[in-house]
Amino acid sequence: MFFIRVCVKKGLTPCGFRYFCGMDIEIITIGDELLIGQTIDTNSVYLAQVLAPMGLNISRKTAIKDQKDAIIGSLNESFKRVDFVILTGGLGPTNDDITKSVLQSYFQCGSRIDESVLEHLRLIFKNRGPELFEINKMQATLPDCCKTLFNSQGTAPGMWFMKEGKYLAAMPGVPGEVRAITEESLIPILAPLFKLPPALHRTLSTALIPESIIAQKLQNFESTLNGCGLAYLPSHNVVKLRLSRKNPELSEQKFKAYWQQLIETLGDWIFCEDDLSMSEWLLNLTLDKNLTFATAESCTGGYIGNQIVQLSGASQAYLGTVTAYHNNIKEEVLGVKKSTLNSHGAVSSETALEMVEGLCRLFRADIGIATTGIAGPSGGTADKPVGTIFIAIKFRDKISVKQYTLRGGRLDFMIRAMNTAMKQLKEMI
Repeated sequence: MFFIRVCVKKGLTPCGFRYFCGMDIEIITIGDELLIGQTIDTNSVYLAQVLAPMGLNISRKTAIKDQKDAIIGSLNESFKRVDFVILTGGLGPTNDDITKSVLQSYFQCGSRIDESVLEHLRLIFKNRGPELFEINKMQATLPDCCKTLFNSQGTAPGMWFMKEGKYLAAMPGVPGEVRAITEESLIPILAPLFKLPPALHRTLSTALIPESIIAQKLQNFESTLNGCGLAYLPSHNVVKLRLSRKNPELSEQKFKAYWQQLIETLGDWIFCEDDLSMSEWLLNLTLDKNLTFATAESCTGGYIGNQIVQLSGASQAYLGTVTAYHNNIKEEVLGVKKSTLNSHGAVSSETALEMVEGLCRLFRADIGIATTGIAGPSGGTADKPVGTIFIAIKFRDKISVKQYTLRGGRLDFMIRAMNTAMKQLKEMI
């Protein structure tokens, strides 16, 4: 659920519209599954990414139970702070989905049947095979004081309420349906309703440089910022820096000047001048340079390959992976010598080197990335403690093998390994 506070500044824009210093948004998600960790809230991330460029400032996010008192209490508290709400969750056809009935009571209105929704439901169930049951037909029954937000990807429509200067948009919790309703129904309502100055954000990334060291380097730069804010976003050996316009009266030209100053101050510390994940960076790099790549993963267990294949266009550059978790696979598939494993161990620079060489022979790839290490929590030794990893990268006829010590749990280890490998690759190319 989102709430937005309108902050109207005196005066008119050249177009005659009043302009705003921003709209504060609170996200309230409904669902027991969110509170017990069974489901991860990705809707808030998506909505933030879509609404931020419209000038909407997210100030609070709350998750609540599927209970009437919790929903009403959250609405009352949030409406004290803000005037516009986007609610997600609790609109399905089952008994535990109570949001629609609670909202009908909250806005004190009756009900209506939306024939367009009912026809949509008939079409869905005709294509699926089973008949349209009464429990599904009920999803076309909506509060008569709301406007329908059509859901092209599911059976539960969204709802748009307006009352006494307050606005509420309610949507189901399924991520694909939130996306469809937002893009097809909600944004067309918001765009003409709120005349906001376009948000200005730019993000860059650094890799393998501690946040504290970056902050020290940027201390003088930050002291000169006027009308802009700099946010530090650290995660798994990567620190993203987001420069944002805070004052809508700050010119775009001045914002660009600040951005250029930030780039010049950081210099070679910058890994990427765009807001990209490491997998996006790697795929863009290989597509731009018409290169192919493959991965041989032991301790990362296919994580790097998994991140790549989630991206559209991966098949144009990514050839595949060998998950060489067991030493037999290292030997029989990648050609690592038994003598190398016996003398140096599976976690060694020598093994990583032979893994990446065998990988590139097998796939005939321009770039090969191999990982072998100890993710923990057991398996470490005095010489090779938990977190030890060797990353070998082959780029055509050049090979780089480096040892690192990574921290965190097993998943943290895998994420850090990928980010570290990308930094190592960039240094080669």
